[in-house]
Amino acid sequence: MTTKQAIFDAIEQLPEQHLKDVLQYVQQLARTQKSPASNPHTQSSDPLANFIGAVSHGSLAANLDDELYGG
Repeated sequence: MTTKQAIFDAIEQLPEQHLKDVLQYVQQLARTQKSPASNPHTQSSDPLANFIGAVSHGSLAANLDDELYGG
């Protein structure tokens, strides 16, 4: 039995109200599948993706203790 057939079989046993919920869920899945912005973990949409590794090239925390605690 395929996954699609198993879904159809399970749907046949649901009451009408649950069918409406399933339809809304499937429609939402279809919308997010079509939208490229729907995957928040892609590098292009991650605001920190371009920053990764930036600190390794500088001295961001140099002499920070003096600034924080006085010295």
